Amino acid sequence: MHFNRKKVKQSKLKISPRGGKKKKIKVATKKNTIRPVKRSKKKNRKLKIHSISGVCDVDIKNFGNKSLYKPISEWKNILEGHTAFILGNAPSISTQNLKILKPYFTIGVNRILYLFNPTILIWQDIQMWNSEKKKIANNKSLKICNNVSDPRKVFLNFEVKTGNFKFGNNPYILHGTGNTTALAAQLAVNLGCSNIVLLGTDCKYQNGKTDFYGNNKDHKAYTLKMCDTAMRWIKDNCPIPVYNCSYNKLWPRENIVDIINKLEPEKLSIKEYIGKFKR
Repeated sequence: MHFNRKKVKQSKLKISPRGGKKKKIKVATKKNTIRPVKRSKKKNRKLKIHSISGVCDVDIKNFGNKSLYKPISEWKNILEGHTAFILGNAPSISTQNLKILKPYFTIGVNRILYLFNPTILIWQDIQMWNSEKKKIANNKSLKICNNVSDPRKVFLNFEVKTGNFKFGNNPYILHGTGNTTALAAQLAVNLGCSNIVLLGTDCKYQNGKTDFYGNNKDHKAYTLKMCDTAMRWIKDNCPIPVYNCSYNKLWPRENIVDIINKLEPEKLSIKEYIGKFKR
């Protein structure tokens, strides 16, 4: 008698403890191998970025919720009668006691965030997004920038019209490129501010440094010329008084404490100032 040597699919018997019918349980073979279900990965809400401090991850949520704020087009005269302190990045600003500006309305330009948290942080160049995401995310200012410099659309945006600098009537539309301080001055006027105080707008180098933090790798040959052009434009065209605390010879240089005592600007916390821009 010969047995059939053909392969037979194996099975196991399971006996019910109460004497029920025997059930067959299939054993996994190559054809019916059970594989674990692949779970879809959740979207990573972190960006891998390169900054001066190195490579790191930044949570997009840290940039804030811009939907809490009024669009910039609705900011007209929202700070009527207030004084605007505009903070540039020139070397002289590192000699100023910026702590005394905490209770006042400030507009900080570009990398001023390395020194101070202004009420509003403004920039127009994509280089700020490319190199400073981590610093921007950790900054407590109200952040606004040119719409083309915000690829993820996480900030409040304004539009920059090319051509000459100009004081317009819409805070959303600012005029002229090449100098962000000129845009900050336009914004201050549109907000209804009664005075502008300039700090860190020297338009010249100091001890070989382009800016207070050292040498700006994005500094171009025409940067100083554009700075001087912008300052002259502000001096000749600004509809409100301008006071100068910079090493800029276009205006008499004044001490920041003397200006505060003279103008007596309204005092609010940064939280209270930013609250004025909320819906």
